[in-house]
Amino acid sequence: MSGAGLLGGDPDGTEPGALDAIVLAGGRGSRLGGVDKAAVELGGARLVDRAVAAARAAGAAHVVVVGPESARAIGTTVVREDPPFAGPLAALAAALPVVEAPRLLLLSCDLVDPALACRALLEADAVGRGEWDGRILVDPAGRMQWLAGLYRTEALRSGIAGCAGGVRDAPLRRLFVGLDLLAVAAPESATADIDDPEDLARARAGIDAGAARRDEDAPARGAAARGGNGAHGAPPSN
Repeated sequence: MSGAGLLGGDPDGTEPGALDAIVLAGGRGSRLGGVDKAAVELGGARLVDRAVAAARAAGAAHVVVVGPESARAIGTTVVREDPPFAGPLAALAAALPVVEAPRLLLLSCDLVDPALACRALLEADAVGRGEWDGRILVDPAGRMQWLAGLYRTEALRSGIAGCAGGVRDAPLRRLFVGLDLLAVAAPESATADIDDPEDLARARAGIDAGAARRDEDAPARGAAARGGNGAHGAPPSN
């Protein structure tokens, strides 16, 4: 891609310091029975750790986790909205002061596949043209996934400053009313999140099914590798 993408800069948008991430991990988890959603495990890792790892793999130099201290992942900065549980808009407002990069990934910790969400956003950015305040994933039902987005940091700061009535308990969509956003159609696998026990059971079943398929395919992959090695490594026949 030539020229500027979402925010300008290198074509791949992954130069050091170009991207930070905010992971929201401070919800009540009321639909999950009041459990600490960030600490729920999926595929052997906490949801918050999966989101942080995905952001780092996408190129985020600095990851800010908004939530209780227990949600801290190695190498992250943890902040908390004041008061706690004041909503995602207040959580975002608490995190923005410690973001340094010109753009940021904004992720909910309860995404089933945060790596896929990040990949969809960055791929859309790589082929896009023009200046946008952000890109957000849109699920197959047409719902905007505000917490699966790639945004210009200053646009979010300006939006927060312009929120009439403050940010406490305010709907997150209020922030985006005046922003120039590009919707990115994404499959359910990139936008699915975990709100209730049924979502969690479905996500765990998907992880288990994927692991089973990999186990089934392992012998075939091994045979193919051995065949390839034999083809290239065997001495010529006489």
